[in-house]
Amino acid sequence: MTSARPDMGIKETVRSRETGERRESVSRPRNVTGLVRSLTEDRPKPKAKEQEVLDVASAYFLKHGYQGASINEMSRSSGISKESIYRYFSSKKQLFEAVIGRELIEYQEKLRRLDSTLPTMDLRETLVTIAETVLGLLLTDRSLALRRLIFDEAKRSPDVGQHYYKIGPEEAYAALEKVFSSHGADQTFDAATLSRYFLSLISWRIVLERECGIMNAPSRQETHDWVKLAVNDFMRSFMSAR
Repeated sequence: MTSARPDMGIKETVRSRETGERRESVSRPRNVTGLVRSLTEDRPKPKAKEQEVLDVASAYFLKHGYQGASINEMSRSSGISKESIYRYFSSKKQLFEAVIGRELIEYQEKLRRLDSTLPTMDLRETLVTIAETVLGLLLTDRSLALRRLIFDEAKRSPDVGQHYYKIGPEEAYAALEKVFSSHGADQTFDAATLSRYFLSLISWRIVLERECGIMNAPSRQETHDWVKLAVNDFMRSFMSAR
């Protein structure tokens, strides 16, 4: 990262950072795990302008990817000045890390909010709620584009993919294991196995059809109808006397 000298004006600072950006563009983004930890534990909530920069950058990275993104083009297409971008993020790499970090945190928080409501539900209602939450996160155009971006960057930066798995799918598996463990009397399979089977049953085909462009993003009612059928099939197949 290129640091600005005290005697440098804003234009010189921007030019210096752009030079640093060109040098670092050949290296991969990294340290996403540390970034997410700093966002959740140490960092104050981003200011309104910083959030605006992240919103613009998120849409731009999702459209162009990391390698195809340019701070200059991002600034021109969005109307946000380079000075505003560099005020909060010293390079394209740091901006990309912040975008991914914010998206992962939001994904994690949506899953964790289930913990306070699940204990009050019966098993069928609980599975419907979890399935609708998971599919609601997975099936939007934005979520699909983000996953493609994460998977593409994971080839160069394994920590991106590993952290996504840890606070995405792994959080869903953990929530389901807790549910199945608390309803264990009539089970043929252990909780971890049931969790894997359940998520596969509710998501594999519908996510594949979305990825392949066979279907558009379903409405909430369409998702609910799909989930009810899948949960009924799962209960008949894997849960005895249910």
